[in-house]
Amino acid sequence: MKRSTVIVGLQWGDEGKGKITDILAKTHDVTVRFNGGNNAGHTVVADGRTIHFSLIPSSVLRGKKVLIAQAVVINPKVLLDEIALVKKHVRTLDLGIDPRCHLVMPYHRLLDAASEAFKGKKQTGSLRLGIGFTYEDRTNRAGIRMQDLLNPKSLKDKLEAVWKLKKNRVSKVYGQPYPLKLRQVVKEYERYAKRLRPYIFPVAEYVRENLSKQSFLFEAAQGTYLDFVFGTYPYTVAYHTIASSVLPDVGLPPVALSVVGVMKAYTTRVGNGPFPTDQHNPVGDRLRSRGNEFGTVSGRPRRCGWLDLVLVKHAVNLNGAGSVVLNKLDVLTGLPHLKIATGYTLRGKQLRTPPLSDADFSQVKPNYITLPGWQKDITGVQKFKELPKPTKDYIRSIEKYLEVPIQYFSIGPDRRQTVQLF
Repeated sequence: MKRSTVIVGLQWGDEGKGKITDILAKTHDVTVRFNGGNNAGHTVVADGRTIHFSLIPSSVLRGKKVLIAQAVVINPKVLLDEIALVKKHVRTLDLGIDPRCHLVMPYHRLLDAASEAFKGKKQTGSLRLGIGFTYEDRTNRAGIRMQDLLNPKSLKDKLEAVWKLKKNRVSKVYGQPYPLKLRQVVKEYERYAKRLRPYIFPVAEYVRENLSKQSFLFEAAQGTYLDFVFGTYPYTVAYHTIASSVLPDVGLPPVALSVVGVMKAYTTRVGNGPFPTDQHNPVGDRLRSRGNEFGTVSGRPRRCGWLDLVLVKHAVNLNGAGSVVLNKLDVLTGLPHLKIATGYTLRGKQLRTPPLSDADFSQVKPNYITLPGWQKDITGVQKFKELPKPTKDYIRSIEKYLEVPIQYFSIGPDRRQTVQLF
């Protein structure tokens, strides 16, 4: 069997997986996006172009086959906008969408916004794109799937079956207006159907049949600590984000896949939830400014802090990562010293792994080691030996703690600003 690879985030998302997907796609035949929706933004910078994706795999600029697996939820308008964008940059678009993919409907977005408003100060920080409510319908067997676009009667019948329930939930439970009209929504999605029909494709069957003949690159959305089971619940997404979920999310039998974990040289997260190394000070402001830490989809400023290796090592073990990619190393340039969390203290007790209790995790205090920073610009470096000694020491300290090798490090946004170590 040809070697296939899963790319997964080791933090709270935004680790730079899009860039690495683009780079690794050069040595893989097909890329498959296997989870999430348009709440996940991936960015590729290549040949002077900066392209943002949220549904189509980031490797599409390579001109290779790209697939969207059944566990991805799709906002048709967003997908069509991305297709139009991609066609401006590539000659041909070889895209396949699994017919089992669920569709984000207008009422999902209304429910998302109404639910967050209802929670008041206890909001989870949702982007209000309707992703979680689409997964809710998927689980409750009340969803609309891509294949329903192929059958207008099925689409209309399924919408009629849930319409009153959605309307009452928004207006009577959450007390928010429900301006949608059934007929208009049906017509809108019938228009989407005509344009998306050519891309509907048996993704799961294709991957299973070709796994021994082609090399596949499986691209995850978000990061380990946004997983709805193993993340910082309830401040998570509504689905799995870890590497092992690729099997059911795509529709694969148990097979051996290599896992590449992607991390930043520091830590960020968007929205609410615990964040032990968060820096509400000039350090956090500097990281945000130099790292352009604003959401690709939301535009919201990200919370920024020191690197937390306790979290990253736990994520490496949970995902079975055999190697790691270290992104945004250049953002640390100019800081006089750098801190790395290598343990926690909780009520006087020393911890080397994240506590299972959500309440405990919000109370831990990080234990830091301090390393010297560097002042030299590293954005033009092409080999490890060209780095300043403090930069080398920072990389080696991470490798030593994680006990897995760093395969690449990144010193800028462009695909060429990536150095391979092995």
